[in-house]
Amino acid sequence: MQCIPDEEFAQRIQSIQEKLEENNFDAYLVHANETDHGNVRYLSDHWPIFETAGVIIPREGEPVLLIGPEAEPFARERSRIKKIRKLLAYREASEPDYPDMKLPTFEDVFDEISHGRGIRRLAIGDRATMTLPVYEGIWEALGGNGEILNADGIISDLRAVKSENELALIREAHRISEKAFTDILDLIQPGMTEKKVLGLLIERLYHYGAECEAYPNYVFSGIKTRNAIGQASYDEIKTGQLIQFCVGARYGGYASSVGRPVCIGKMPDRVRESVRFGLEVHKETFAWIREGVEAKEVATRYYDYFVKHGYGENFLYGPCHGCGIGENEKPWIETNSEYLLRRNMTFMADTFFTARDFGFRWEDGIRVTEEGCEVFSNIRHEIIEL
Repeated sequence: MQCIPDEEFAQRIQSIQEKLEENNFDAYLVHANETDHGNVRYLSDHWPIFETAGVIIPREGEPVLLIGPEAEPFARERSRIKKIRKLLAYREASEPDYPDMKLPTFEDVFDEISHGRGIRRLAIGDRATMTLPVYEGIWEALGGNGEILNADGIISDLRAVKSENELALIREAHRISEKAFTDILDLIQPGMTEKKVLGLLIERLYHYGAECEAYPNYVFSGIKTRNAIGQASYDEIKTGQLIQFCVGARYGGYASSVGRPVCIGKMPDRVRESVRFGLEVHKETFAWIREGVEAKEVATRYYDYFVKHGYGENFLYGPCHGCGIGENEKPWIETNSEYLLRRNMTFMADTFFTARDFGFRWEDGIRVTEEGCEVFSNIRHEIIEL
C-alpha cells in the first residue's frame, strides 16, 4: 500500500509548532476515537480501536502519542511518533479499572514535554469529540492555573490543502470505489435485500485493495432515500424504485465517496426529472469552483439554482464539504463561508435532494485547481436505469 512518508509527518508537526510559537501556546492536543480519528491519524498514522487516543505536541521538542492501556503493541506497529504514553483517560468506554497497571497521568505528560516547567496555555484541536474523562484529566493536571484554548483551526487549516502524496491516495481510493460500484451494477437483482447488496459491495471494495470502508456505505431504497443519513435494511430491492448508493473506500488513510441514484427498470417520471435536475446542479458546481473564488459564492449560486428551477423546498445543505482522511471534514462550503478556495483543497461535491417520498445524492471528490477543479470520479454521470 502507498503511504505518507515519515518526512511529511515530521513537517506536519513542525508546522503546528510554528503556530504554537506564533500564538504563545505551550502545547497542542488532538483527540481521536474509532470513527473520528482524523487528527490523530494525520499526525501519527495511529488509528484507535475500542479505546481513544491523542497526540500532544509541545512548542519545542518531540510530540507524544497518548493511548489507552491495551493499545501499545498495535500503536508501536503503526505510529510514526516514537514517544508513546498510556493513560487511563484513553481507556475504552466500558471503563475497566486496570488495578494492576501503574499508568502516568496528564500531569506526568505535561511535566515531561515541558521539562518540568508545566503547561499553562494548552490549545486543543478536537473540541467536538474530546471525551469528558480526557477533559477532566487535563483540567486536573493544569491545577486551576492554566487555560484550555479552542484552536481547531490550526490543524483543520493544515489538513485542508493536500500534498501530492495525499492526492495520490485520494485518487486511488476513488478508483477502488468506482470499480466496486461498477461491479455491483452488474450483480444487483430485484428481490435482493439492501443488506445483501451492501455485503457484495463491501466484498468488492476489499477485492480491489481498500484498506477498509471510508464510512458505513449506503445502499437503501424507496422512501428511505429521502434520508441524508441512513443504513441498509432487510428490505428487498424492487423494480421501479429508487436506490441510493454511496460507495466509499479508504486507502492509505484517505477517504473517497461515489454517490449515485440508481433504478432497476424505469424511474417514475417525477423522480427522473428530479434526478436529472440534481445531476445538472452537480455539474454546475464543478464549473463554479476554482482557486481564488470565495467559498460562499459557490454556495449562494448553488442555492439560487435550486430556487430558480423550483426546487427550493428540496434543498437541505450547501454543495460541498471537505474530504481527506475523513470523508466529511472541515471546511464546508456554505452561504456564510468567508474564505477563498485554495489550490489542492479537496472537497466532496455532495448534491443532496430531499422530497416527501424520495431523495437522492450525487457525490464525487474534487480538487481545487487554478483553472477549475479536478473531479476524482467521472463514472456514470447519467440517469442510471438498469
